[in-house]
Amino acid sequence: MSYNEYDDKILNHLHELELMILKDFIKICEENDLTYYMYAGSLLGAIRHNGFIPWDDDLDVIMFRDDFERFKKIFIASNNDKYELLCNETNEDYFHLLSKLMLKDTKFEEPWVSQVDFHIGINMDIFVLDDLAEEGFKRNYQLKKSFWYNKLMIMSKIKLGNLPIITRVITHAGYYFLNLFRIRPSTLNRRCLNFLKKYKNPNATHVFDISATAEEYPQIFRKDDFKSVTKVKFEDIEVNAPVNYDYILKSLYGDYMQLPPEEDRYNHITEILDFGPYK
Repeated sequence: MSYNEYDDKILNHLHELELMILKDFIKICEENDLTYYMYAGSLLGAIRHNGFIPWDDDLDVIMFRDDFERFKKIFIASNNDKYELLCNETNEDYFHLLSKLMLKDTKFEEPWVSQVDFHIGINMDIFVLDDLAEEGFKRNYQLKKSFWYNKLMIMSKIKLGNLPIITRVITHAGYYFLNLFRIRPSTLNRRCLNFLKKYKNPNATHVFDISATAEEYPQIFRKDDFKSVTKVKFEDIEVNAPVNYDYILKSLYGDYMQLPPEEDRYNHITEILDFGPYK
């Protein structure tokens, strides 16, 4: 985990811009009958702080796969002049299975950005929920294969240096192998999405966040926990939370209403933070 000690004025302004992104995203969802939920640290912030976690520097929402695919199609067709959507369909070298709604002409870039040919702007992460097979061999196979698609996408594009030496050697070897055979993140992304389609099931009892497989086993949720939304306060607006947010937050954070000690607080370490025209 990493932690960046922000100047209060800078962090407050970052929160203002991220809240603007959220409001504009919600407007698109409401106009097109799309359902989203606050997620991860942003859901925790909404419940525990009625807004951003004071030291947090990002914003997270989650959608079911069908709603996200519709959002993506609507957004790309709109030729939005304020935002861009960073996902594998809009940039073949983007190597995450989550997407980012980014504010144009800004920068929020981590140290690995020098290894890629795209930029990261001040953004909101959009995670996706996919149907999960029932217990047993199929579920384990789905989870493990999704885990490796996620790992390989990252491995195909960047070499991370802050890893234990054995892990670093393995991931760097994977990087050179994948690049030798010109296997790009876009290829792996398409294969992964086609794989997930095999498990699409309106009667599925569980769903999972595939992008959480990057560093650990994926986060699994009961589908009923998202069967409806409840409104909660987030800064100066009301936002969607999963109806059973208590269970979800406990599964993610345990005793989530208890503030963590300072040494366990984390956010992003940014190489470049530039507010662009929004200074």
